[in-house]
This record gives sequence, structure tokens and C-alpha cells, in this order.
Amino acid sequence: MAIAIEAAQSAVRACKANGYNVTATVLDSDLSTRVVLRGDGAPDTTVEIARRKAYTVIKTGMSSGDFGKTVPAPPIRATPQAGSRQLPDAINGDPNLITWAGGVPIKLGGKIVGSISVSGAAGGDKDEACANVGLAKIAGKPK
Repeated sequence: MAIAIEAAQSAVRACKANGYNVTATVLDSDLSTRVVLRGDGAPDTTVEIARRKAYTVIKTGMSSGDFGKTVPAPPIRATPQAGSRQLPDAINGDPNLITWAGGVPIKLGGKIVGSISVSGAAGGDKDEACANVGLAKIAGKPK
């Protein structure tokens, strides 16, 4: 758990340094949540979006952004809270998949052992950059 926390904290810090309030999520390869770290000022919806990005990595075996390039963008549905960010509908019948960049795999010996994702920066490319900072922070550490 300490390594997952370290990765999430590094990702949140990297985004904060660039002016973005984000949530970072780390999942195990069995889809269990290890860490959800919602940074100060990060909107509520970033928690769910980050979870879906990390889930997408585990389910598809690729980054959430790369997965997004393989399927048509789904319709957007409104979230229950007024003024909240809208979320995409189910993809291929799975309501947890998402096509937005920001989730990347955590690998050990070429095998995916988890995922880290970020939500809340100004675009998925920026989310993914912060997730990669978190990933780099734990590179070479036992999982």
C-alpha cells in the first residue's frame, strides 16, 4: 500500500504544480481499489472518472487513452448533481469503461499488476502525464 500511496501522491503533486486539482486512483490487477487520493479542490466527479480510467486499463490491457482510440466515443450522460461534469455512457455494454486518457498500466516483468489514473487536469493528456509521474516514482520498487 505504501508504494500505491507514493505513486498517487506524486501524481497529484505533479498536477498541482501545474495548477490542476486532481484525483489519483490506484487499482490492483483484480480491480480492487488500493488508493483514491482526491487532491484539495478536485471536483467530486474526478473520483469516479479516475476509477473508470484505472478500470479501463485493467480490463483492456492498455492505457485508457489508447483504448479510446480503438472505439467510437460513446454518448454523454448527465451526472446527478447539477453543474457536474457529464460522463460517457457504457462502452461495449460495460458502464465502467471510459475512452478518456489518464489511466496507465503498472507493470512488473511485462505483466500488468495494477493501474494508476488521474482525473481533473485540463485534458486527458495532462492527466496521463501526471499519472506517468506517479508511475515513474515507483519504477523498480517491489509491488
